[in-house]
Amino acid sequence: MLKELHASSSRSHTGEKNSRDFMESFNSVEAIITRIIALNHAWKVSRETLGAKNDITEAMRRQKSSWQASLLRFHENAAYLKVDNDNTDGEVLLSVRLHSPVNINGVLRLDAEHIPLRIAKELFSSYELESLIR
Repeated sequence: MLKELHASSSRSHTGEKNSRDFMESFNSVEAIITRIIALNHAWKVSRETLGAKNDITEAMRRQKSSWQASLLRFHENAAYLKVDNDNTDGEVLLSVRLHSPVNINGVLRLDAEHIPLRIAKELFSSYELESLIR
């Protein structure tokens, strides 16, 4: 009986460790950036094929922005925002810049795509936004 209890306890601790390891890798900087890039590409394809106002297109844009906000909030030493002065067409864009290059699928990335200022204002308080822009 004692052996069974000990074995059960060991499996429980192993399960907790595996769950914790999974969550850490799921929320790693690299994993989040990979999701942002994938969503950005999918959003662009959806926008071209289904239109900018399509529900799926808008959902992908919101999801990408949400992951960008998570990256900036939970990995504050990894990323910051920079106004994209090269974009002269349309609205003000912020580049989600990385403090250090990150290898994503064999490519060194210095950014995690762009987020429009109007969306950043929806996701962050004015204090947060001010502290994130460099």
